[in-house]
Amino acid sequence: MEKELQKIGHRIKLLRIENKISQKVLAKKLCISQTHLSNIENGRVGVTLLHLIKIKELFECPIEYFFEEKTLSENEAEKNEC
Repeated sequence: MEKELQKIGHRIKLLRIENKISQKVLAKKLCISQTHLSNIENGRVGVTLLHLIKIKELFECPIEYFFEEKTLSENEAEKNEC
């Protein structure tokens, strides 16, 4: 379970960084503290389904992104190869 939390948290962090959004800004949009977001991104605590849905909507990505083995960039590269 811990590994899955780390994976989901890492995906959230990647999205945030790719979109050039600070932890402070994303935390505010989620109505959580920056510390809590840091804990989520580092896999120390889990993310709620409601927060995951909100993140999905903010970054306009499929919910599957948080559970897949590939990153969005890798998925886009595959689409462009076809």
